[in-house]
Amino acid sequence: MSDNVRNMSQEKLRRLISVSRLQTPATTWIRGAQVLNVYTGEVLPLHVVLCEDRIAYVGEKEPLTDDDTRIIDARGFTLVPGYIEPHVHSYQVYNPLTLGEYALARGTTTLLHDNLVFFLHLAERELEELLATFHRLPVKNYWWCRLDPQVAQPEMVALFTPERLKQILQHPLVLQAGELTFWKELIDGDMGMVARMWEARQSGKRIETHNPGASVETLNAVAAAGATGCHESITAEEVMRRLRLGYYATLRYSSIRPDLPDLIKGLLELDCQHWDRMMLTTDGSPPFFLAAGFLDACVRLAIEAGLSPALAYRLATLNPAVYYRLDQELGGIAPGRIADILFLEDLRNPTPVRVMANGRIVAENQVPQEPFPSIEWTRLGIGALPMLEPKVEPEWFEITAPGDAFPVMEMYNAVITRLRSESLPVRDGRVQLPQKPGYMYVSLLHRQGEWITTGVIKGFAELDALACTYTLSGDLVILGRDPVQMAQAANHVIAHRGGICVWERGELVYDLPLPMFGTMSPLPMSHLIEESGRLFELLRRAGYLFADPIYSLLFLSATHLPKVRLTPQGICNTNDGQILLPARSLKK
Repeated sequence: MSDNVRNMSQEKLRRLISVSRLQTPATTWIRGAQVLNVYTGEVLPLHVVLCEDRIAYVGEKEPLTDDDTRIIDARGFTLVPGYIEPHVHSYQVYNPLTLGEYALARGTTTLLHDNLVFFLHLAERELEELLATFHRLPVKNYWWCRLDPQVAQPEMVALFTPERLKQILQHPLVLQAGELTFWKELIDGDMGMVARMWEARQSGKRIETHNPGASVETLNAVAAAGATGCHESITAEEVMRRLRLGYYATLRYSSIRPDLPDLIKGLLELDCQHWDRMMLTTDGSPPFFLAAGFLDACVRLAIEAGLSPALAYRLATLNPAVYYRLDQELGGIAPGRIADILFLEDLRNPTPVRVMANGRIVAENQVPQEPFPSIEWTRLGIGALPMLEPKVEPEWFEITAPGDAFPVMEMYNAVITRLRSESLPVRDGRVQLPQKPGYMYVSLLHRQGEWITTGVIKGFAELDALACTYTLSGDLVILGRDPVQMAQAANHVIAHRGGICVWERGELVYDLPLPMFGTMSPLPMSHLIEESGRLFELLRRAGYLFADPIYSLLFLSATHLPKVRLTPQGICNTNDGQILLPARSLKK
């Protein structure tokens, strides 16, 4: 049950019923429109009548009006429900406020946010205040509760106690547990993960998992553990595999997995009839990827891939509302529902001309009608993380030769790496980069200067230096060919308490401060789209060949992915946990 129901007074409910019976004047009357009924797939000419923020009546009769009734002439428009994005990582350079403002102007009226970064860094009181603050915004904000940190660092894992998770899962704005990345530990019987999953099941909330390429056997085990949905289908057959086992399947169009068009085409070729158990997501794509739109872009791609418009809109509206048990409140243009309504010129163009949220027009032609409320981030505990002083030295990036076969981290795609054993040049006992294209030093530096992991990476790009605090571990990733400039870059982001910067030929050529936990900027989305696109173009010119350099940087320290990762213990083969090159202590 949503907060909106609990906050509805008996008197408001009485008025809603009276307006629905055409006995009390409407607050708003939308007339002259065609209305998409996502429950039946019909498009019909109907009146939509509101009582404050609620839909009171949808039908052919005209409502009772008075001088206070707002009449909206919607001739030439088709009305559809506001979109529901079920899976956002709202700390991907942007923050939940700027993402919400951008999404709402393009028709996404409800977001479900990953709480990972906030869970890791905020105290219990601050986290509760965060949820309360975002609940007051024009866009509806709900949350997931992570069950694991994606990084197997003991101090991070220790934060995920069953007691803490139980308290978060009881919050009415938390609708889901997951996404589950430590699923292997769970199905192998790790009692810590079993205890966390038990709490998630006891809460009665949905549980999302992260199982790309999983076999039927693995999906069986994870579903038996409690998973109800997965957004990691890569082929149409993988979607069907999940549906057959009782999962909901969220179809993804993201920067690193733009699979949606092929999934739709493949499902149509399989004559799929089970669209009621699917949803759409952008999966936390970085700003540059969202330049073409948000969930409206997903709906457009689904239609262009051959899905009927009625079904495409259902995947973005009613289906997630049903899945999250919000369909009494959201997901359709029907009596009793909150008036989140999009005005479209044509069903084949899902980017709305006008956006209504909570019964008020909030955007016209992708322009907000009024700015979002500002947020005092420091009051919520969101700011710069503690870091070492800017005194990184070039010799910190030196690598002692481990022997003839050196373990090189090679980029396979934007997020997957593989292991190459190579003979690299050695000078005075220190590993040198080969005189071949594509090689750089790579390091993970503890943000408070206690240790450093150093290695060699192949296939990312060729830069003098790049430093970044945008990492899953919260530490600094530093890449480059020149240790002197690598130290300059590291010291620059440390001095600014977070960010991404690039140095070339002794000069700072790119600088994006990220003062909010080292991962988020307070700047508006329009600025971040431009700046993240500029970084992508700079790296592309430097030899980056993949879809998303921002995710590449984020995941270099992610131990839930194959195969070679940067960890506090050293360069690690995540397939077997072997440390290929140990970290070095910087403590004096």
